[in-house]
Amino acid sequence: MPYPLLFTPGKIGNLKLKNRLVMPPMVRNYADENGLVTQRYVDHIESIAKGGVGMLVLEASFIRQDGRGFKNELGIQSDKTIAGLKRLARVAHKHKAAIGIQLYHAGRQTNSQTTGIRCVAPSPIADPIKQEVPHQLTTKEIEALVKAYGAAARRAKKAGLDFVEIHGAHGYLITQFLSPFTNKRKDRYGGSAENRFRFLAEVFAAVRKAVGKDFPVTVRLSGDELVAGGLRLKDTVLISKKLEALGVDALHISAGNYASYVQGMMIPPMAIPDAPLAHLAKGVKQAVKIPVIAVAKIRTPELAEKLLKNKTADFIAIGRSLLADPEWPKKAKAGMAKDINSCIACNQGCISRLFADQDVWCTVNPVCGREKRFLAKRKGKIKKVLIAGGGPAGMQAAITAAKRGHKVTIFEKSARLGGQLFAASAAPYRKDWDLLRQSLVKRIADLGVKVRLKTELTPDIARKEKPDAVIVSSGSTPSWPEIPILAGVDVMTARDVMEGKSNAKGKVIMAGGGCAGAQTAEHLAKKGHKVTIVEAKGEIAAEAPVDERMLLLGRLAKAKVDTLINTKIKHIGNRSVIVETSKGENTIKADSVVLCFGSHSENNLALSLKSLVPQVILVGDALKARRVTDAVLEGSLAALSL
Repeated sequence: MPYPLLFTPGKIGNLKLKNRLVMPPMVRNYADENGLVTQRYVDHIESIAKGGVGMLVLEASFIRQDGRGFKNELGIQSDKTIAGLKRLARVAHKHKAAIGIQLYHAGRQTNSQTTGIRCVAPSPIADPIKQEVPHQLTTKEIEALVKAYGAAARRAKKAGLDFVEIHGAHGYLITQFLSPFTNKRKDRYGGSAENRFRFLAEVFAAVRKAVGKDFPVTVRLSGDELVAGGLRLKDTVLISKKLEALGVDALHISAGNYASYVQGMMIPPMAIPDAPLAHLAKGVKQAVKIPVIAVAKIRTPELAEKLLKNKTADFIAIGRSLLADPEWPKKAKAGMAKDINSCIACNQGCISRLFADQDVWCTVNPVCGREKRFLAKRKGKIKKVLIAGGGPAGMQAAITAAKRGHKVTIFEKSARLGGQLFAASAAPYRKDWDLLRQSLVKRIADLGVKVRLKTELTPDIARKEKPDAVIVSSGSTPSWPEIPILAGVDVMTARDVMEGKSNAKGKVIMAGGGCAGAQTAEHLAKKGHKVTIVEAKGEIAAEAPVDERMLLLGRLAKAKVDTLINTKIKHIGNRSVIVETSKGENTIKADSVVLCFGSHSENNLALSLKSLVPQVILVGDALKARRVTDAVLEGSLAALSL
C-alpha cells in the first residue's frame, strides 16, 4: 500500500473508521427551502461515500431558523429533518463510511434576508461582511439556544448518524462567544476566558446529555481567528484542553472568521500554498491526547501521508478535493494518485457560488451535484461527433461524449490543446490552471479521443466527415476598443502577452483592470516593467472572488503597480496615452499598451454548419465569454444532450 498511514483504521471515541480520510463540512445549497434533504443531496453524498472516504461530516446545519446562513443550507432545526438524514445515513453505511453532521448557528454572520428574522449574537456588533447589527442575546435566550443544540443532537442520533460535530469555528455563534473580538458582554458569558467558554461548555453538556456518553461528539475550532483582538493559537490550545477534560472525542482545527476571510486562510485559494493551517492542527495535537483533524488545501495523498507521519494530525480532511474527485481515496489506496482529478483551488464553482447564495459546482468536475444526470444511460445511437476547438469546453465535451460511447474527434487550429488555460496559468500564483489542462489532455488520451491539431474545422471538412453532431467550442477573440491609435506605442492584447506571442517593453499601460487585466499587470511588473492600470469602472479586479481579489490587490501594491480607476483612455500614440477623468484629461508616458477589454465570441462556424449537420451546439466562450467553470460545464452538458 503506497500510503500506509492514510489507510490505517482509526477511532474517534468508540467509532471505528476504515481510514484516516475525512470529508469536512461544506455547505452545498442542495437542500430545499426548508433545509430538508433532497434527492440531489442523497446522490451527491453517496458518490463521495462510494469513493472510499472513511468519515463524512455533513455541512454546517442550522439548529434554528435564526442561525441559518445560506438559502438552501441543510437544517436540523426540527423533527421534519430526521427522515432525510436517515436517507443520508443509509447511503453512507452502504459503502461502509461513517457519517455525522455539524451542528451550527451563524450568529451575526447571517442576515434577516436569509433567515427572515433579525440575527442574534453575544454582543450587538455587526459583522463587517454581513453588516447587520445583531440582537444581543439575553440569558434566557442563551439557555433556549443551548436546548436547541441538544435537540438537534438528539435528531442526529435518531436519524442513525454516527456522530455530531459542534461548529465552534469560523466566527459563527459559538466562536462569537469564545472570542474577545466579538464578545463584549459583562455578565457570566463575557469578560474572562472562563466566562467566554461557558456557552460552548453548556452546549457540549446539552449535546452529550442528548446523545449519551458512547456517541462521539467532535468540535471544530479556529486555531487562529487571524484578526486583531481575536483568538490565537495559544487561546485555542487552552480551549482544546478544556474540551478534552469535558469529554469531547476529537478536535477539528481550521482558522479564520468572516472578518479575516480576505486573507485566504479559511478556504485557501490558488494563491495560498498547500496545507497552510497544518501548524495550527499540530499545535493543538501537541497539547491534547484526543484525535485531531487537520484541514485546508491538503490536495495530494503524499502530503496527507506526510502530515500523519510528522504527527501533525491523526486524521486528514480533504474537502474541495472530494468535490473534484469523489474517488480520490480509492485511487490513492490503489496507487493511482496520478489519475486523481485534482482540485485546483480556483474557488470559482464552489465558494464563489456559495457566497452568491447559489448551488455549489466544481470547475474541474461538472458531475458534482449532477450525479444522477451523468449516471443516466445514453438513450440514442452512438454518434459521430466533431468538436471545434480544444479549449476547456471542447476538451470536456470530448471526454463526456467519449465516456458515453460516441466517436469523437477534436479539431484544434493551434498546435496544442488547452485554449485560454495557457494564458490563465501564466499569471503569477495561477499555475494550477495548468493542472486542469494536464488532466483534460490525459483523459482525452486515455479515452482514445482523436485529436487533429493545426486543423481548423470548416464547413468543407464537415461535408466530408458527415458527423451526426458538432460541438462548437471555438472560444473568443480579445476585443479591441474604438480608440484612436497612432504610431509610437506598441499595442497588444493581454492574451497575447500571457501566451508569449507579444512582448511589452518599457513603461506599460494596462488598459482594463478587470481580473485578467490585473493579473497581466502583475505578470508584467514581475518582469520588471513599470505598470499603470487604467480602469473605467470604480474597482480593480471587481469580478474576482473576494479573497483572491484582496490578495491580488496587496501584491499589486507591493509591486508598485499604479492604478487609475474611473478613468477612460481617449487616445494612444506618440509614446503616451491620453486619459480622461472627472477632473479632465491627462497625458501618461508609455512605451507599450496592453489591452484587456474583454472578449467577443467566435461563433461563425455554428451558423455555417446549421444546414450541414443535424445537431450543432455552441458552448463556452463561443456562446458567451465567461469563466472556465461555465465552459467546462457547458461542454459536458452538450455531450449529455447528444
